[in-house]
Amino acid sequence: MLLFSLLALGGVVLLAAREDPESLPLLLGILLVDLFLMGGFLYWLMGFPQRLFYELNGPVLVVHQPLGRRTVHRSEVAEVRLLTFALPWWTLQGEVSMPGYHRKRLRLEGLPVEALVGARRGEGVLLVLKNRSGLLLNPEDPLPLLRWKEEA
Repeated sequence: MLLFSLLALGGVVLLAAREDPESLPLLLGILLVDLFLMGGFLYWLMGFPQRLFYELNGPVLVVHQPLGRRTVHRSEVAEVRLLTFALPWWTLQGEVSMPGYHRKRLRLEGLPVEALVGARRGEGVLLVLKNRSGLLLNPEDPLPLLRWKEEA
């Protein structure tokens, strides 16, 4: 994406410089600013996979995401299931997908499910919530999450 942006802007700079050679320093400055802005943006995006993790704090599950977090209390969960999943490549609803971080809304086992996973396919834990929705997670070790619902 950075390379494409620089090539497109570089082409615009060359075309504009042919028309008005005196504006070349200004246009090269814009190209340099674009390099730093796009590079910074892509560097920020690279950190998304590391910012997705799950934390159990007593009766509360905290799902840390790159742009916030989601909490689920044990009392909101009706059932916890271990399952094998494969996310679709494309859905109509809002989604974010990149290597190591996937956030999608889809229907799974008849429920509207929000998937907050690090892989497009694999083994995951489906939290069936009492409000007839679901939350799909894929922790490295699913056993603590499976036992979490049963703890008092």
